[in-house]
Amino acid sequence: MTFRTPAAESSSLHVPSDTGAVSSARRRVVEIVRDWDVPLAEETVETLELLAGEVIANAVVHTGEGCRVTVSWDGTRVRLEAEDAESGLLPQRAPADLDEESGRGLQLVEGLAQAWGSRPTTDGKVVWFEVGGCSPSPSRPSPAACAGDSSFEGVQRPVALAEPGCGVLSGSRAHVTAT
Repeated sequence: MTFRTPAAESSSLHVPSDTGAVSSARRRVVEIVRDWDVPLAEETVETLELLAGEVIANAVVHTGEGCRVTVSWDGTRVRLEAEDAESGLLPQRAPADLDEESGRGLQLVEGLAQAWGSRPTTDGKVVWFEVGGCSPSPSRPSPAACAGDSSFEGVQRPVALAEPGCGVLSGSRAHVTAT
């Protein structure tokens, strides 16, 4: 049997500063991934949509400007990057009180993404996350196969050792902030 390595894919879109544009951008991210025929379980696609909405909304709401969203597929994971033009402190997950209406977005990202982080850019910052990693087919790879290291455009990234559907080796999902 011949196995074909999936081609790497990447697509970008601009999200205007209008908060109403967040929901259409979130749906567009899902359309892009579906157009690529990425082998993700429906649950993972739903997670991608939820987290895309959180990260894109943060970029739009907290900067008052639009952002550039880039979706990539490396054959193993889908990565979403939201780049905005606000420099300064990189986002950190902060505790939110139970009665607060906001402040839980990065908690969701941390809890549901295989990896996430942020890094400064020349003009602002990028917040990114990754989902996927394991085939939803009956012949799932072993947990060790899920811990394989890869990179996007030469940028080293953390490797999550606890992934849905793959069992747990050790450790937890990773958050990295570039310094």
